[in-house]
This record gives sequence, C-alpha cells and structure tokens, in this order.
Amino acid sequence: DAEGRTFFCNAATGESTWERPGAPAGAATTTTPEELQMVEEVRRWFMETEVQALMESAVAFADQHCHVFDPSVSEHKLEYTLLHQQFRQLFEDKLNEFLTSRGYSPEAFYPALERCAKLDGNTESMVDLMWCCLQYEFFCQVMCERRW
Repeated sequence: DAEGRTFFCNAATGESTWERPGAPAGAATTTTPEELQMVEEVRRWFMETEVQALMESAVAFADQHCHVFDPSVSEHKLEYTLLHQQFRQLFEDKLNEFLTSRGYSPEAFYPALERCAKLDGNTESMVDLMWCCLQYEFFCQVMCERRW
C-alpha cells in the first residue's frame, strides 16, 4: 500500500491479514539490543555477501535436478516436493551455519527476526526476499528455466 505495508492473502483458506503469515496477532514488537545485533549481522551477511552465493547454489541445484521437471505437465510429481525440501534445506543449512558461527541459535533468531522486521524496512526487505526464494513457485520457476 502507500505506507509500504504488505497485505497477505492465503489462497487456500481465503484468510487475509496485514500480519506476516505465522505471526501471532498482537505479537510483542520489543526487541533487545542483542536481538537487534543478531538480526543486523544476519542482514549484512545475507544482503551484502550471501545472496549471490545462494543464487549460485540454487542454479547449481537446478542444473543437477532440472531433468526431473516437465513444464508441459500441469500436475506436479511428489518428486518435485521432495526436491523442493532439499532446495530449502540448502538455504536453511547455510543460515544455521552462519548463526552458529556467530554464537546464535535458530530458535533465538526466528522470533527476533519477526519482531525486527516489523520495526525496520531493511530487515523486512530481507525477510521478503528470503520468503520469496523459499517458495515452491519460485523453486519450480528456477527448475523449469534451467531445464531449457
């Protein structure tokens, strides 16, 4: 909208909200200085150094597995879902490895990220990019593009 907010709609259930999916309504928006630092470190790592490497990993994964995809068939095979899980795991492993290397845990990071995204546009942009890259539709698009 004009204020820079994102409106979320769940096509499966018909529900819609201004809150990011998975965020409990009225969730606390206060963050500690440690949480802000952790999220900022991840944001810098992801946006300044890791985006290109993750895209290269995604392309390499797609090149390795794209032969399985047939864009001319409208039904998706179970194998596509299994490959998507592996694709997501590549990203999650890199993120968790970074968090661990900095002394943070994923369990502490995700709630802090959610709160920080509500307070900071740069963090929200990173979350949106991460969310997009992990979506099944994006995965299928990359796989089909690499097939041809």
